[in-house]
Amino acid sequence: MAAQKIYIYDGSFQGLLTVLYQLFSRKEIPFAIEKESAYRKNLFYTAEYISNNAQQADFFSDKVKEFISSQALTDSFHAFLADETKVELDIFKYFFMGFKLGKKVDNYLTKDYIRKVQELARRVRSENHRLKGLVRFKESIDGKYYAALAPDNDLLILLAPHFKNRFAVQDWVLHDKKRGKAVIYSAREKDWLLIELEADFEPELSQFELEFQNLWQTFFISVSINNRVNPRAQRQFMPKKYWPYLIENPGSSY
Repeated sequence: MAAQKIYIYDGSFQGLLTVLYQLFSRKEIPFAIEKESAYRKNLFYTAEYISNNAQQADFFSDKVKEFISSQALTDSFHAFLADETKVELDIFKYFFMGFKLGKKVDNYLTKDYIRKVQELARRVRSENHRLKGLVRFKESIDGKYYAALAPDNDLLILLAPHFKNRFAVQDWVLHDKKRGKAVIYSAREKDWLLIELEADFEPELSQFELEFQNLWQTFFISVSINNRVNPRAQRQFMPKKYWPYLIENPGSSY
């Protein structure tokens, strides 16, 4: 009996699309598809590393849009950003069925992998929308603006275009402390770059920023009404996991 096969890729969505291109071209069914960073050798399985190939990834993307739908490609990308284990295999099955059914594939919710891709995509879009209003930038001593966050999902690549449009004339850094990476935007270059950045990185804040934060926190306290404090409602509208990154941090006692 042939050994079951695991396909390894670089961890990017383009890398995953390259793997999918190879699988559909070869007419092979994978036992598993894993990121290089997560793969551990196993004597019971054979493994093949597939290098990222932009042309193959683009070709596969075009075929998905042609024979399934553009939304299917978008949903699979958003599901991929959920950092869910084994999502790669679910995306493979989703496309496998999609090439048979076309755009009607999303109606087959009795299939757990179709339902999972859609649920993960919605979860990613929901948090992305929420964070667009929650991210707080702070002015550093060198004039750049810095914001930290630790989202459940890998959202920097979705948030970057939004803040590029909103703060196009400022240099800023959007730091995902949970994953140890950041987006750096240059107002001069009008472009952003994704880099690795240690989770414990903290910029030195400008004097104006410190004074402004103190003023804002004083205002926040002064307008609050103690006998109407409702921790449950606070957590409902502002999940506690986001509090550490808010200047007006409601407090840690709730």
